[in-house]
Amino acid sequence: MAVLLIIAILLVDQIVKIWVKTHLAVGDVAFQVSAFDVDWFTMTFLENNGAAGGLQLFGSKIFLSLFRLVAIVFVGYYIWLLTTKKEPVRWGYYICMAMIFAGAAGNLIDCMFYGLCFSASGGDVVAQYVGFAGWGHYAGFLEGRVVDMFEMPFTFVWNIADAAITIGVIVLLLFYRKEMGQISLKRE
Repeated sequence: MAVLLIIAILLVDQIVKIWVKTHLAVGDVAFQVSAFDVDWFTMTFLENNGAAGGLQLFGSKIFLSLFRLVAIVFVGYYIWLLTTKKEPVRWGYYICMAMIFAGAAGNLIDCMFYGLCFSASGGDVVAQYVGFAGWGHYAGFLEGRVVDMFEMPFTFVWNIADAAITIGVIVLLLFYRKEMGQISLKRE
């Protein structure tokens, strides 16, 4: 079930991101839900060169991408270890870990390949698919920008991968503290 959830999150995340990237210029609004002079939900194309909320951590895009890769390998290994444990693990814990894994992998895909596969996006320029490492790409391997598009009041602009990570972490903190307290990388 966790594998199917990972695949579903990755597919939906990438389909939405690719549609946004190839149909909107940076800053374009696809739709907006407003009421009482408040924009409750907006779909606006933005590109994020940093971490969550555009924070510039670690000083280098390649270093940030490598950090994400190491984190994904760690979470994937941890999920695999959970499947080899003798005592049962609650299925919701697997689901939360799968959501975090899929979200991190979805954003890493952007960093790894979008710079190689798309032309640059801009204020009035819609990116074009240029083929894998085709002429006209905007960045190298691990230097692509993450596509963000959803915004609600008092939130950063986010994407489906970000939502999967956030929901997974919140549910872990609310309902799976016992399992988190027993984290061990030792095989039993």
